[in-house]
Amino acid sequence: MKKRMIGTLLGFLAMFGFGAIYYGLLTAEAGAEMAANFASCMNAEPNMPYIILANVMGAYLLVYTFDKMGVNEAKAGAYQGAMIMAIVFAMSNLFMGAQFTIWDTQGLLVEWIVGIVHGVLGGAAIGAYNSKVS
Repeated sequence: MKKRMIGTLLGFLAMFGFGAIYYGLLTAEAGAEMAANFASCMNAEPNMPYIILANVMGAYLLVYTFDKMGVNEAKAGAYQGAMIMAIVFAMSNLFMGAQFTIWDTQGLLVEWIVGIVHGVLGGAAIGAYNSKVS
């Protein structure tokens, strides 16, 4: 249980940290502009409890899966994290693209790649931690 909790925390920090840099610094202006243009269906500011919970759930998905797969090194964690999140984000983004007009193909592809980077970083952190405790 302790291994899963610490692994989830480390994966969360990697994923949330990347999201803070990407969304909070690099693309903040574009996000604010998009929120203003689509005010009827977008929050002006992100709902942070949801973002935190989503990152915790994503990290735990990797921890749980890595435990079952025996992933115990950073490189394997990065690869498997990328593969898992590529599938998760592809599914989610395809649903969003099917239902919301604010998403175009380019936006969905960018978000898919961002999701894969989340998986690489979170997976590497979890895999590295697993190598120390296994």
